Amino acid sequence: MREIKEIIEEIKKLIYSNGYIYSLCMILLEDFYVNPEKLHEIAHKERLSTKEASLLLGFLIQDNINFTHPKSPEVLIHMKQKTYELMEELHHSFMLPFFTKLEKEIKKEHKKENYRKDRKEFFCKGDLLTEPIFYSGTGVYDFQYLEFLEYKYKYDSKWLFENKKFDLIETKNIVSQIKNNLQEKSKCIRFYSLKERVPQIVKELKKKNPDEDWEKHSKDTLPMMELYQYVELFFQDIDDKEKLSIEKIRELGWESFYKGIIDLFVIKRSDLIENLNIDEFFNNFSIVPQKNLNSQFSSIGDYNLINSHPIIKLDDEKYFIPIPFLLFEAVYESPFYWMMNDEKYKSQAGKNRGNVGEEIALDFLIKVFGSDRALRSVKVVTKKGHDDTDIDVLCVLGSKALCVQIKSKRLTELARKGDDVALKTDFQKAVQDAYNQGIVSRGKILEKKARFFDENGREIALSEEIDEVYLMAITTENYPSLVHQSNIMLEKEEDEPFPIVLTIFDLELLVHYLSDPYDFLYYIKQRTALMDYFKADEEMVFLGYHLDQKLWKIPNADDCIIESDFGQLIDRNYYPLKAGLDISDSGDAIKQRWKDENFDQLCNELKNLNKAKITDILFHLFDLSGEARKEIVDFIIKTKQKTASNGKSQHFSLPPDNNNSPSFGITYVSLNTNDENKLRSRLLVLCQARKYKSKSDVWIGFGSLKDSTNIIDCVAFNDAKWEYDAELEKTSETLLKSKFMRIGKKIGRNDKCPCGSGFKYKKCCGRN
Repeated sequence: MREIKEIIEEIKKLIYSNGYIYSLCMILLEDFYVNPEKLHEIAHKERLSTKEASLLLGFLIQDNINFTHPKSPEVLIHMKQKTYELMEELHHSFMLPFFTKLEKEIKKEHKKENYRKDRKEFFCKGDLLTEPIFYSGTGVYDFQYLEFLEYKYKYDSKWLFENKKFDLIETKNIVSQIKNNLQEKSKCIRFYSLKERVPQIVKELKKKNPDEDWEKHSKDTLPMMELYQYVELFFQDIDDKEKLSIEKIRELGWESFYKGIIDLFVIKRSDLIENLNIDEFFNNFSIVPQKNLNSQFSSIGDYNLINSHPIIKLDDEKYFIPIPFLLFEAVYESPFYWMMNDEKYKSQAGKNRGNVGEEIALDFLIKVFGSDRALRSVKVVTKKGHDDTDIDVLCVLGSKALCVQIKSKRLTELARKGDDVALKTDFQKAVQDAYNQGIVSRGKILEKKARFFDENGREIALSEEIDEVYLMAITTENYPSLVHQSNIMLEKEEDEPFPIVLTIFDLELLVHYLSDPYDFLYYIKQRTALMDYFKADEEMVFLGYHLDQKLWKIPNADDCIIESDFGQLIDRNYYPLKAGLDISDSGDAIKQRWKDENFDQLCNELKNLNKAKITDILFHLFDLSGEARKEIVDFIIKTKQKTASNGKSQHFSLPPDNNNSPSFGITYVSLNTNDENKLRSRLLVLCQARKYKSKSDVWIGFGSLKDSTNIIDCVAFNDAKWEYDAELEKTSETLLKSKFMRIGKKIGRNDKCPCGSGFKYKKCCGRN
């Protein structure tokens, strides 16, 4: 395999070839101008990432752009294909250190108890982190940059306008106009998505004639078919075609194509609605390609001018904008660097980042938990006059709490290049410090010895029943490979919990899809509890998987790597939603997968009881499979209906199942009176007896009154570890005469396992 430097030199040589700009335009159109309704169908591995495209553009602007036409259409297509080949080779070269070291590591003996330590020592080296940092997804939608822009710089708006003529609202309008204009232009292209369709075409052709080498034919001929996507460009400037010869039409057609494909990326000043500071906008974000421009950029990780100046100035009227996403990103991130270059203002700018981060996180979390259960800047005090620590945002839900710490730290250029010290320092400031602060706060809450005060100095009375505190660390910046780095670089004691580490953009998605506080906190619980089990590239992938499959351990699997396709479930739904597109919910796995009106009714009635342990009960219910949920609720409804029909009290109990769902015991009592005290007493006695008899650690009880329209009017919850009790041994024997009910039909040992593994029950979940 060739060295990275050698591959990059060949890439640069290709970029400076006659007519390469037109091949690049085809790549940019096909890989980045995607119909939002088809976003979830894209095979991202077959396309360039934004960072790969910015690498090509970074080299492109290091000299005057060569607009000479290629010698032939074949050369045009060849340069396009060669680009993909070289970028794939470059990716493989960056992965080489990983596979070389992995091969040596596999040969070593590793003790199970040293798993995390050995893993950390292996993965945390700079040469192994450069690849995931560069090739990780963007982790943010373009519209999110604009949505957060005013939030992020609201305290800096005066400085930005006085020093850079940068008006937040006006900038948003300009960028939106540019995007809409370019999208409208691109509609003349008939995107056929041949990248996704070629394998299927080859498969169908093989059926008709299996003796032909269709793979080779596809490589030779199908790329030329891609030109049919641009048929509109060939004739847009040709008049009176009937008077011209075929040769002249062909000549003019290609001239029209080359001019037209460049124009698809061009914005004219006259295209934009008059803005007071349009000159300053282009001055801030545009450049003129020339010899030795961007010369410091020579490889992955170097500062690339195209990222901060993504507009290429062609003349005083025309501006070439190759990737609109880069413009959104530059508008969001560049102002921070401008302010950091002002020695007098950078300290204030840093303070503003901290305040804004807390405000954004609080606003989002209030949407989930409500203003009475989401508190900002909570002081933790154990000694009078001495603050032990502070919690940026504290959320409380029944017996559970969530400590949120927010940092405004970005990954430095040195870290992106793989410098070990810089990587560790950046991670320390972005995540580790937030985690350490959260661990201290968690300990104080669980010890129940500290006092807590809100931002106005009022004391907060936290529930004595809080028995678990989850930790969340948030960065307001788009931090590449954040999930991966957090998983391998975090310093923690063995008995300390994992945090969930998010960008503010991730938090927005979680709040949108998990707007119910119990759903939200259950996701946090599962993510942190199964941190070593599930692996994925981005938080959006975890979220998509959870919404579709739930974050549950898979029987007989030591770990689970989640494919990025699950993130595209979010693409399918969220981007079109924000773009205002009317897409039906039918077939949308995210919204349809777990709908169950009766189960939702049960959960809503539990939430209305407003008791601390309701959180625990709901979390146990959320652990149930879809089938178990349905059957339990059906039993409850039928039992209540039976009481209504015969006037007699009814009850049933379901034992815990160590191999299947549920993993806890349930008792339901439907009383033939409206005496709430009698119902509660009866429920507690039955639950205690059933729990003891089953030797179960967790038991849940539900009860309903005769004339109540609810299916649940009171609850009981007992999660005390089972211990032998002589008195309970006697009373439970005499009290419990009825048998347990069973969920579903009995599973035979030779039946297929209900978990869906395909194995027999005795070989899977039914193993002794």
